[in-house]
Amino acid sequence: MADNAYKRAIVNSAIMKFSGGHISSADVLFDDLDDDYFTAPFTNVPAGRNDILVSCVKYEEVLLRVIKDLKPDFAKHFADLGAEIRINKEIADWKYMFELPSDYLIFIRQLSQTDRKTEYEAKVKYFRQYAHIVSGTDDQTYYCISAHTAAAANKPITGANYATYWSLYDEDDYGADWISGWSYKSSQTGFLLVTNDYSNEPSETVDDDIDSAYIEYIPYVQGGINDEPQYYDEDFKNAFATLLGSELSIAIGKDYERRMELLREYRLIAGPDFMENQAESGHIPERKTIWENSRNLTLPG
Repeated sequence: MADNAYKRAIVNSAIMKFSGGHISSADVLFDDLDDDYFTAPFTNVPAGRNDILVSCVKYEEVLLRVIKDLKPDFAKHFADLGAEIRINKEIADWKYMFELPSDYLIFIRQLSQTDRKTEYEAKVKYFRQYAHIVSGTDDQTYYCISAHTAAAANKPITGANYATYWSLYDEDDYGADWISGWSYKSSQTGFLLVTNDYSNEPSETVDDDIDSAYIEYIPYVQGGINDEPQYYDEDFKNAFATLLGSELSIAIGKDYERRMELLREYRLIAGPDFMENQAESGHIPERKTIWENSRNLTLPG
């Protein structure tokens, strides 16, 4: 095992924040925090060291929250979202829906892939129990009843096994084009990007000329950089230690008043737009119709 001096510095800074610097560092601060402790704290932290256990458990939880709130440059990634999808839900005022990257944490903006100064209006919305819908070769709409990768054998309705994966949804409306190799999913819950604009640069080598949405986003983990404090600037480290200190003040220090003080301090560090951004991140309930001419059909189960 190897001590991670960078993470240890963050945790010790958090402890000093909740203590106000009025305690003996020799009695409280850590002189060793191994990477293995953070990887599997309940397994690797020595027995009886609940102070280390709590610190390591809270570390990742707080890190993700601060990344989400502050959106630091080191945590940003870009993605071409691939083919547009259609689902058994509709949301008003938006034309297109796209699945987000599998490591998605927070959406920052939709922008032009060829000119990143150009931005488009877009939102991330939460849908319950949605399933992919596609147009069959009979020009009727089918919804996915079993998750699968599209291939000729399961194409509705010419594929020999299509009935295992697709069921009739609407005789008159159109779904999305069926795409070989696409991962189709049955009833599920999650986030989708909604927009009125395509913004990628389609080519023969990128999604086979499929128009798509190009976005800037923050992932859960990006090659380990999210978990490498040597990449953090001082403002981010200060915000991280402040919020972590508010958590440790309850878990270790048992000081509710100090927790509230540190939370107020964190809001100030996060910036004047912090509360406004928090308010805008709320989700709206999904509609249960399919586009403009839905029959309000629902999936079984």
